[in-house]
Amino acid sequence: MGTDDDDDKKKGDKNRKNPWANSDSNQNDNVSPFGGRNDAPDIEEMLRKATSGMSNMKDVLPGNFGPGKVIGLGLLALIALWFLSGLFFIQPSEHGVVVTFGKYSHTEEKPGLKWRMPWPLQSHQIVNVTNERRINVGFRDVMGRGGAGTQDIANESLMLTGDENIIDIDFVVLWRVGDAKDFLYRIRNPQATIKIVAESAMREIIGRTEIQPALTEARGQIQADTRQLMQKMLDEYESGVQINNVQLQKVDPPAPVIDAFNDVQRARQEKEGLRNKAEAYRNGIIPIARGEANKLLQEAEAYEQEVVNRSEGDAARFTAIYNEYKKAKTVTTERLHIEAMEEVIGKANVLILDSANGATVPYLSIDELTKKRK
Repeated sequence: MGTDDDDDKKKGDKNRKNPWANSDSNQNDNVSPFGGRNDAPDIEEMLRKATSGMSNMKDVLPGNFGPGKVIGLGLLALIALWFLSGLFFIQPSEHGVVVTFGKYSHTEEKPGLKWRMPWPLQSHQIVNVTNERRINVGFRDVMGRGGAGTQDIANESLMLTGDENIIDIDFVVLWRVGDAKDFLYRIRNPQATIKIVAESAMREIIGRTEIQPALTEARGQIQADTRQLMQKMLDEYESGVQINNVQLQKVDPPAPVIDAFNDVQRARQEKEGLRNKAEAYRNGIIPIARGEANKLLQEAEAYEQEVVNRSEGDAARFTAIYNEYKKAKTVTTERLHIEAMEEVIGKANVLILDSANGATVPYLSIDELTKKRK
């Protein structure tokens, strides 16, 4: 039978095993000092079992392959796995940015299997540099019962034009990563930054454009100028972002005044139509009038030239006759007289009759003679 000293000794042993145990003998010895059962494993017991197991491995392992070597091999395996954790793969569309102790080291651009020093010495981030990304400004894509739709964001889409009119613009920015290092470490929130820059650039371009060209023929120029200005601003920030395109989706007057604006537009179109008709009529009449004026001018010049030439010819002919007349006045006078008589008599109807016997031949047809002379 045990004594009271033995009972005290057993209680002391139990208290040593659980130094936080309550001294009240009515409580269970396996109670946690934090209010629950003490189900946590005994660390000392686990270490004793592990040591005993390693000692028993001497009988199983061949030769002198003792516990120390097993631990060494385990450590070597862990080190090998640690080194292998530095392997990573780069796709053709990706760049890998490597940092050493949090500081930028280099960028892996060629695709394939790469290696860096394992964590915590080095780490890496993979960035896709070919995918085209999209940002909507002035509207949001929403899903409803009827399918996909858009929701207008007025504080982004309403802008002031150069002639102090308000215009409602929705547009899309298409961009990609140009420099992975700058994209990761130069700007904190690339998506929000690009959106703010896009809205600012569009407001500046619209502020230099009047509303009428903005609604019609200047849309392409607005897109090109906005993309160029955005790229310039993002390059100044060293953002590593490449703007591919800016696409206008909607360019309209504000909804409350769109009906009145459409009426004004129709009136302007009618005005332009009447102006075009007047221009067409003018363009048809003026060439005809100019053609007739040129024709009259050419006819007058031809008549002038004809009169001058005829006068010059008459003067030359008279001069030639006069020169001949001075050489032989009598001959020339007779010749001129004969020529004049030929010209006069040649135009007259003359009938010559032989009046020797004072009678007309009965069978002679005077009318026939007259017709033959003609």
